[in-house]
Amino acid sequence: MEYTVGDLAKRSGLTVRALHHYEKLGLLQPSGRTEAGYRLYSAADVQTLHRILAYRQMGLALKEIEPMLGPKAPPLAEVVAQQRAALEVQLARQQKLVKMLLRVEKRLEEGGDELADELLKAMSMAQVYERYFSAEEIERMREAQTLLGPEGLKQIKLKITALLAEWRAAAASGVKPDAPATIALARRWMALGEGFPQDDATRERAKAMLKNEPAVREAMGLSKAEVTFMNRAVEAAK
Repeated sequence: MEYTVGDLAKRSGLTVRALHHYEKLGLLQPSGRTEAGYRLYSAADVQTLHRILAYRQMGLALKEIEPMLGPKAPPLAEVVAQQRAALEVQLARQQKLVKMLLRVEKRLEEGGDELADELLKAMSMAQVYERYFSAEEIERMREAQTLLGPEGLKQIKLKITALLAEWRAAAASGVKPDAPATIALARRWMALGEGFPQDDATRERAKAMLKNEPAVREAMGLSKAEVTFMNRAVEAAK
């Protein structure tokens, strides 16, 4: 079956202008012409158009797509699989956004003068965590918090606050990171994470996040120098 440019535009949801633009860039050439000179697109052209749109959906610029449409182009099934995977990532992000909005609704019902500031901090921290952890890892963290329950989570937060104060005091005192008292502090700090799902790779990303992200350090009340001191003590305690 062959399609005119109007038919292809209508059935693909694109504009005729967009199809002409792809042709001008050398991405999508019509396979034939009518006797009157009008463009005709074949089933193979439709597959090429799908590749273009799939790559665009994956975030590639049009100039990056051209080399991926030639004879060495990957099979269409592989492109479709990549497109599906990209959509699944987008869907997961949308689902997380829905959960976040549900929490916002609850917070709105509770009220409070500092709501706007809290929301901004929450949004900022969410973006930071997504740069360092996968959706599955973040979900496991949330599940672990849910299992703790409100009272358990409150107790963990109190312990973290107390230990952070000890870290700041230790860093200011001039004690060495590998001193016995500092190592003991590091081991108590590390014990707090035993109830949460983590492996060596996750711990390393958490350490990198704390080192590189000012917003995370600010939320914990730590300076960059204090984080460096803490990391050295933790390494000495292992």
